Amino acid sequence: MTTIDRQLTFAVKNLSGLQTKAVPKASAMAINRIATRAVVHSIKDAAKAVKVKQKVLRPRATINKASAARPVAYVRVRRNELPAISIDTARTQVKRKKGKMQISRSVRGEGGRYVKRELSGNTSIVVGRHKFKDAFIQQLKNGRWHIMQRTSDRRYPIEVCKVPVSNEITTAFERNSSRLMKTDMPKELVSAMQQQVRLVIRRDVARGN
Repeated sequence: MTTIDRQLTFAVKNLSGLQTKAVPKASAMAINRIATRAVVHSIKDAAKAVKVKQKVLRPRATINKASAARPVAYVRVRRNELPAISIDTARTQVKRKKGKMQISRSVRGEGGRYVKRELSGNTSIVVGRHKFKDAFIQQLKNGRWHIMQRTSDRRYPIEVCKVPVSNEITTAFERNSSRLMKTDMPKELVSAMQQQVRLVIRRDVARGN
C-alpha cells in the first residue's frame, strides 16, 4: 500500500468516526446548552412577570439532558400555584387611624362562644411584592406553616394564599424555546462540532495514527 492509499484510508476512517460518534455527541451537547439557556431565560422572565425572585421559581424546572444515543432534552416544569409563604419573609401590616392600630382582641359572649370583633379585616400579610388582605399565618395539621386568608365562602371560609404562575411560566418557556432554537441552535451546533472534531484529531494523534 502506497503512502497516498494509507492517507486516504486514514481520512475515510476519520470521517466515519465523525459520522458515528462526533456528530451525535455534538448534537447532544448543543441541545443541552440550548435547554439550559431556555430554563435560565424563562425563569427570569416568569419571575419578573409574577413579581417574585428567580430563586423561588428555579427549583420548579428540571432538565433531563440529551445524550448521543437519545438526542432529545426534556424540561419538566411544575406549574401549580405558588404558596405565598414560600415567596419571601412574611410581615404583618395593620391599618392605623389617628396613630392607633385598628385591631381588637377576640372576646367570648355570655354563652362562652366567641362574638364578632369590634374591629376586623384591618390586617394584611405582605410577602415580597404581594399583599394579602385580611390574612394571617397559621400552622396546619400537617405541620407546615401557611398564609391563610378569610373568604366569603360559607363552606370554606379560610383558604391558603397562593400566587398563580401557570400562564406566565408556560408563555415564557414557549417563547424562549422557539427563539433560542432559531437564533442560538445553529451557532451551538457549529461550536460543538468543532470541539468534537478537535477531540477526534487529538485522540488519533495521541494514538500515533
